Amino acid sequence: MAERDYGRIINVASLAGYTPGSAGHTLYASVKAGLIKFSESIHAEADACGYGNVHCTALCPGFTWSEFHDVNGTREQTRSMPGWLWMDAAPVVEAGIEACEQGRPVTVPGAVNKGLASLSRLLPEPVARHLIASQSRRFRSVT
Repeated sequence: MAERDYGRIINVASLAGYTPGSAGHTLYASVKAGLIKFSESIHAEADACGYGNVHCTALCPGFTWSEFHDVNGTREQTRSMPGWLWMDAAPVVEAGIEACEQGRPVTVPGAVNKGLASLSRLLPEPVARHLIASQSRRFRSVT
């Protein structure tokens, strides 16, 4: 990519990268937070080295309809969640591609997700941890 001065990288992070981790889901939020910072660093490095046509974007979707919840065994729990929290996969993918083409290092698709990301940055950490802990019990059992 550097030799051609052209390339696109989209790392699929998550809205969870903006939130505290939770019991039973120990690594997910921390890995996604790291992936956001990693993507920002790649973007900054390409820019600083003069590779203006090499872009890296962290795509941070919230709840997205896909096979993800079948694979991790949470499909039944997702059915109890309000529909307005969910996005279809196609607009999430489109948002990621558009952000990367525009050279944005991070993108959060959807108005609801943007609001949740902003809220997570404004909440005091103890409050955010309490909210995550109280809600995560609905989706994860700790063993």
